[in-house]
Amino acid sequence: MLKRRWMTLISLVVAISFVLSGCGGGSEGSSEDGGKVTITLGGAFSSPAEKKIVQEQVAAFEKENPNIKVKLHSITGDYLSEMQTLIAAKDEPDVYYLDSMPAPQFMKLGVLEPLDEYIKKNNVDLSAYEESLVKAFQWEGKTYGIPKDYNTLVLFYNKKMFEEAGVKPPKTWDELRDAAKKFSKGNKKGLALHPSLDRYQPFLVQNGGQVLDDKGNPTLNHPANVEALQFITDLFIKDKVADTPSNLGVEWNGDAFAEEKVAMVFEGGWMIPFLKEKAPDLDYGMVELPVKEKENSNLAFTVAYVMSKNSEHKEEAFKLLQFLTSEKGQQYVVEGGLALPSLKSMGEKFIEKFPEREPFVKAVAYAEPYQYGEKGNELVDTFNKAAESAILKKKPAKEALEEAQNKLK
Repeated sequence: MLKRRWMTLISLVVAISFVLSGCGGGSEGSSEDGGKVTITLGGAFSSPAEKKIVQEQVAAFEKENPNIKVKLHSITGDYLSEMQTLIAAKDEPDVYYLDSMPAPQFMKLGVLEPLDEYIKKNNVDLSAYEESLVKAFQWEGKTYGIPKDYNTLVLFYNKKMFEEAGVKPPKTWDELRDAAKKFSKGNKKGLALHPSLDRYQPFLVQNGGQVLDDKGNPTLNHPANVEALQFITDLFIKDKVADTPSNLGVEWNGDAFAEEKVAMVFEGGWMIPFLKEKAPDLDYGMVELPVKEKENSNLAFTVAYVMSKNSEHKEEAFKLLQFLTSEKGQQYVVEGGLALPSLKSMGEKFIEKFPEREPFVKAVAYAEPYQYGEKGNELVDTFNKAAESAILKKKPAKEALEEAQNKLK
């Protein structure tokens, strides 16, 4: 999964608008050599294991399509920044990764090829994919990407600490607070929680709140959001059972959990390989996020494969895209176990192979994509600063979110 920080819409527009006013050019690596077509696949790989999965997929695709050669473009730096440069030069890969957060910007700016014609022609059934993932890459009635995989949030808990305290994994907000109190002794806390929208939104939505209204306008100061943020703030200030990673002397929630400074964190599947390396002997469990009452909520961190508008070999590019997101292609995702496959049928196979990860798959049914429109980056930054002011500066939640809402007007 891509976990890089996305640039603002303004810088993206400045760079890509150059493309739209340019002329000529073609996609990077696209060529024909003795009847064999060469296309380029671009991606950012979070680990050697992820890159290996893609290499195996490409090898299988080339075996089935001997007339197509796939050149892998691995981006190791700032993914979106490099993609911006490639797009500006009309030298971007034919097919490449696109995260859900910047997807609205790319779709609106016209640098992606609409896939609907190819989807219909090749009988691709989008209903076979998790619905929330597909919607993240649709704009104004057109589809611009097919999701390749995703992750959701679950509650990771330290089994040893829970067993010693005689506590069961919390299923509700009240149980979460009560459990956290059991572990908040000395220099330890019950919960590590960074003040950020990508961990707080499930609380907002469970409480009846929303980040955007039906027209896409920010609603950070929604009364239900205020109430939910106040609950979270109370965990830090009033109950003193939660703390930020920095206050715990670590970089992120995962470190605090691995070092057993806390008993619980809300994280995604990326925690599993991290814990395997950082704390191989740690005995932990995973359950769905606690709910306020009955309705649960979650975030789907998803990435799709998209096709460049500039590709000179669109038929071949879609054939690759289709293979990568097919059952045959996603079998490699299942075997790799790093992220969850976007196809419902492969999600079932994933659970068969990794039954302990079922909470991740269950969550996608009620998850919303991590995406907030064309100015999503600005909205996230604004909310995060408001959350920080509430937690670290003890500003009332209502005041913090009112100020945040005013900044977005």
